[in-house]
Amino acid sequence: MIPPLPAADDDSGDSVVPGMAAEHAILGLLALSESGTGHGYDLARQFSPDAPLGNVVRLEPGMVYHHLKKLERLGWVSAVPKAEPGRPARRLFALSSSGRAELGRWLAEPVARTREIRLDFLVKLYLALLLEPALAVRLVDEQRDLCARLVESLANRLRSAQVEEEQDPVTARFGDMVLDMRLAQTRAALAWLDRVGRDAAMAVQRADGLGLASERSGALPAFARRGDRERKG
Repeated sequence: MIPPLPAADDDSGDSVVPGMAAEHAILGLLALSESGTGHGYDLARQFSPDAPLGNVVRLEPGMVYHHLKKLERLGWVSAVPKAEPGRPARRLFALSSSGRAELGRWLAEPVARTREIRLDFLVKLYLALLLEPALAVRLVDEQRDLCARLVESLANRLRSAQVEEEQDPVTARFGDMVLDMRLAQTRAALAWLDRVGRDAAMAVQRADGLGLASERSGALPAFARRGDRERKG
């Protein structure tokens, strides 16, 4: 489902509700595990500079454990001690059913603002490509549709601003510069999404050929895959 375009005032500052990209990244990493579980230290290694996800979001081990505690409070993960001979007990974190549902909901939604593509969307794309490539294709398609609408909205606002002459010339010109920058960024994101969409479609073909799609079909709740069935129907 494509969310409505944000109002002009909504896109001028930081989002009031954080996207929780790091927390959802952790949920996704647990979902990628065959057992749906993982140790905090092993999860932290996925955010190191030499890991693919570390190119998008960098987390020190202490922050990973901080996010795990938050996820535990939310009921999205559970933690149990795991005894090992001759070693102190370690906490094993498991993805809960509500955590799996939350991950599916989050992955199925494109981001509302262009600036969120460089963090939230990239995390969604990385996880979707690994969990279910067909979902990644749908995510890219919906993100592209949203960006196309945003390009049209920004272009209309820029044309309208250039017609108005009531403001101070310096202030008005700066406002035009800001709109022009946002328009250029969104157009660039749109072109990038075109390329990513082709790569994601190829990933689906490879996954189907290797039978990976059926193996991972249970990693996400059914509603996260609903759009793929609708597209095929």
